[in-house]
Amino acid sequence: MRVSSIFAVVFTLLPSIALADTSPKNISFQPQVRGLNCLKSDTRAMIDDLIAKIGPIQITSTCGGRHARHSQHYRGKAIDFRPLATSPRKAAAVARTLDNIGGVGTYSNGIVHADVGELQLSWYGYKRSRYAHAGKRHRYARFARNSK
Repeated sequence: MRVSSIFAVVFTLLPSIALADTSPKNISFQPQVRGLNCLKSDTRAMIDDLIAKIGPIQITSTCGGRHARHSQHYRGKAIDFRPLATSPRKAAAVARTLDNIGGVGTYSNGIVHADVGELQLSWYGYKRSRYAHAGKRHRYARFARNSK
């Protein structure tokens, strides 16, 4: 009986202990996001840089969920987040200045997309139906090969 209660305590605390190493204190998650375990190391470094520049963020999407067909999210190279200490417009402007970020996008619902993809891409879009994708309503501000 005693051994089983020890195992129960260890296995309930284990996920929170594992997230403590990878999740900075300035990150909060929406309920559908299960942590940062699916993200690549350069994506985690990007998150650290973002937090250092813009303050705390709430991550709304990482690898799971519904995204465009060839999205960087499925490769563990992108996050969607909501800045908590500044406006989405200012957060996107700061993200565009960081060297390790490939794509930055903002949506009308206050969510900012940032990825470490190969292309430098930025956009402002409307969240339509299930996916945010290039269409008639989207205006591309910059589309160029990464100079690295």
